[in-house]
Amino acid sequence: MLHSLVRFVVNNNVEGNVHYPHEAIYIESEYATYLEPDLMYVSKELREKMGAKRTSADLVFEFSSRRTLIYDHTTKADTYLALGVRELWLVNSFSATIEVRHAGKIGERLVWHVSKYSRGQYAKSRVLEGFEVSVTELFAGLVPE
Repeated sequence: MLHSLVRFVVNNNVEGNVHYPHEAIYIESEYATYLEPDLMYVSKELREKMGAKRTSADLVFEFSSRRTLIYDHTTKADTYLALGVRELWLVNSFSATIEVRHAGKIGERLVWHVSKYSRGQYAKSRVLEGFEVSVTELFAGLVPE
């Protein structure tokens, strides 16, 4: 996924940066928040708006393990939403699926709008228009559960 994202950003002259561990999103306050995504994209516009501290990202990727699956889909996802992340990709190698969540609102409440992709489909980004990933190719070689 890292190579696909970097290649897309470079080939399409997208102004922004791709970050991977140990890069974090954090807010220092009474209740400090620190999250380390597996992969993220931060646009030039968002970077300029945030200044020196990375308090959000445009696009975040989480690659779930059996140990992190529930946390990634609940607490961590909700925290990303509260921090203003516009799009979250939850990559699950156990089910060979990609869940793409887009930030939105119902009334005044922030919510994730969810699209799920499986083998034979392409997961598509709304934040990076034109960026898509073949689920079949991403999970090639894995035995379906």
